[in-house]
Amino acid sequence: MGLIDVLLLDLDGVVRHYDQAATEAIEKGSGLPPGKLYETAFEPRLLQKVVTGGITRAQWVDHVAATIGPVAATAWSTQRPTVDRQVLGIVRKLRVAGLRVCLLTNGTDRVGAELAELRIADDFDQVFNSAEIGVAKPDLRVFMHVLRVLGVDRSSVLFLDDAAPNVRGAAAVGMRAHLFTSASDLTDACKTYRLL
Repeated sequence: MGLIDVLLLDLDGVVRHYDQAATEAIEKGSGLPPGKLYETAFEPRLLQKVVTGGITRAQWVDHVAATIGPVAATAWSTQRPTVDRQVLGIVRKLRVAGLRVCLLTNGTDRVGAELAELRIADDFDQVFNSAEIGVAKPDLRVFMHVLRVLGVDRSSVLFLDDAAPNVRGAAAVGMRAHLFTSASDLTDACKTYRLL
């Protein structure tokens, strides 16, 4: 098994988590039907626009507010996420051992500021943000962009994401790709490639 030079992680659902119960509570408190917030905010065309830099996060929130109301939209957009401390612990251990650890996120123009607010910006060697690249996962072009910038062999990148289509996209370009459901998946993948 070849050597891994870079660990590439998704951000949301892997390193950073939002509380589904909090979203449900906002819907309930605002008299919205269950799932309305998610359905509105993550409508495919709207989501594609914000994660490829077509609109800003602020404009995205405005679009959501136009459908569900400003109170619910503000409550949703100001939720504070949590950091997966187990994942962060593994990331820090691997970086101390000399491995490059990077993020690849379908993010908005606010990702840099959000990482700084969570105090984890310095825990990653590089952040690849779809809103800056102009292409989002699972488009193969975003993975090829990462490989070009990093200047590494495709099979030397280990990628973990909580969305199966993104894992398939990374695998299609030749990265070692694994589905993430919990920190134990990261531990197992790292052990498979003798990183831990």
